[in-house]
Parts: sequence; C-alpha cells; structure tokens
Amino acid sequence: MLWKRILLLSIFFFILTVSLVYYYALPKMLEKPLRMDAVPSGAYLIPWMRPNPSIAELNQNPQMNSAPTFDVDAVMAGALKLDMTFQIDTPGGKRVVPSTVYLGHDTDHLYVGGKFVGMGLNPASDPPGPDPRRTVPNTFQILFDVYDSGVLRFPESGSRLDMYADFDGRVHMWISHDVVWVYLPEDGRSAWIMADNVPGLKGEVSIRDMIAQYDNSTETLTMLFSRFLSMPNSLQGNALQMRSGECWVMGFLIELGFTTNTAHFGDYVDGWPKKAYPYLSDDSSWWPKLAIDLSNPPSQYSTKSPEQSNQL
Repeated sequence: MLWKRILLLSIFFFILTVSLVYYYALPKMLEKPLRMDAVPSGAYLIPWMRPNPSIAELNQNPQMNSAPTFDVDAVMAGALKLDMTFQIDTPGGKRVVPSTVYLGHDTDHLYVGGKFVGMGLNPASDPPGPDPRRTVPNTFQILFDVYDSGVLRFPESGSRLDMYADFDGRVHMWISHDVVWVYLPEDGRSAWIMADNVPGLKGEVSIRDMIAQYDNSTETLTMLFSRFLSMPNSLQGNALQMRSGECWVMGFLIELGFTTNTAHFGDYVDGWPKKAYPYLSDDSSWWPKLAIDLSNPPSQYSTKSPEQSNQL
C-alpha cells in the first residue's frame, strides 16, 4: 500500500515539475534577450511625453464636424522638434514648405506631429464637389530602418497618413496605413508600399489615433497621430516590435507630398534629409538615427520642450 502512495506522489510531483517548467521556466529560457542598442553621438533621442490634451480628446472637440482647430506646438510641447523645409515639384512649380515635425513617446506609443506651412492642396485634386472623397490626399510618411543595418530589407516598418483637404478649408477625413519595404517582382526591385496592398499582410493598422486640419488662408496642413510601439499579434509586416525595458536605435526618413491616385504615393514628393523616392536603392546608411529608450520610464511626463531643437 505504501508503494502505491509513493508512486502517486511521485507522479503528482513529476506532473507539477513538468508544468512549472513548461509554463514558467521554458518561456524564460526561450525568450530573446532585451535589445539594448548603444545610442550613437548625433542620434535624436526621442523624449518621454504624451500629447496634452490627448488625440482622443482633440477628436471629441465639437468643432470636429466643421473646421477643427488645435495648436500642435502646444499639444506636443514636450516633444523633440525637427525643423526642415520640403521642396515638392508639382506641375504648377516647386512648392517650398517650411515644416516642423514633432516626435515623442510613452510606454506604448510613438507620437508624431507635423505642421507644413504653405503646402496647399493636392494639385491632382478634382474640382470641389458634393462628395469630399473626390479629392486626392496630401500624404505624410515616416519610414524606419528598424534594425539600423543601413540596408533596407523586408519588412521594415513605416506609417503613412493620407489627409483629404478641400477648398473649403477642411480636412474631410484622414486615413492611416502601415507601409513596408517589399520586393516587387513586376518591377524587379523593392519599394515602400502600403502593407494592405501586399497579400498576406492585411491586419490591424499600427496607428491608433489621428487628427488633421487645414488652414485655407495660409495653406497650412497640420496633423498628429500615435502609432503602437508593439503589435506582435497583428500585422506580419510590422517589424517595429519593442518590449518594455528595451532601447532601440533606428534609421528614419520623413516624406511629404501628394498622392496622384488613391493607392500610391505620386511623383510629387520630397524627403528629409533628402529625397529617396522612387526608392531606386535599398541603401539607408545615410538616414538619420532616432533612439527610443523604454528602459528608463520617468515618474512623470514632460510638458516642456526639450533643449534639442534642430533646424535642418
């Protein structure tokens, strides 16, 4: 009788040990070590901050159904501000667009704002009509060399915001997309394209909240959005998958321009620090670097502008 009790207890402890190893020890053993990149000199260290008020609160503004207004400089007061000038070639001549791009992050999101002075409406837009969807959007993209390898490879990661501004001084709607670096067999080369145009990559878009406005008197477009820093169970093409406690350094490129149809970024585009479209090379070694450090969360988030503000 005693040997039966010993056998049952042995089986019980064996099952308990196997369960503990399977559910607790094994995942820790298989888990990749935290990515901790050394931040190089000259990299843009993105500060911890949150928009104030939040983008969701801005979208509850009762003016949203008419002509929403918000001061992106005040809302993104704690962000890194990058001043730059885009020069966009259009059929009507070059558009010189002094711009400010705002970057900040918290535990879960990267916040991206932009103010583009004198950008104007898309030259490919239809004449004004009763259906605002007839207009063709102004487009902003931020692209990432996620592994900071200096060579783009599938899938990388990027975010695109299409903003449908019209002649009455409104942004009727804004639509977000994930963009990926992917090989195009018909062209014999790779390019950045919208992930929802790639078979097998459809899924939840990494942009969470967004807002945009257009001032017809100054032809100024303003936008603000947040994108998740990690969406491991959604879009296969989203290579930006940060974990708590990590520090990533990535190359990044900013593009501004006009879409010439509803699916593709057109020829009317410029980039910062220089134009890369139509992406004839996978060389990203010249891209500036940004760093997102999730290893040192502050006790509270900044509401003051950091000293690092750059005129480029």
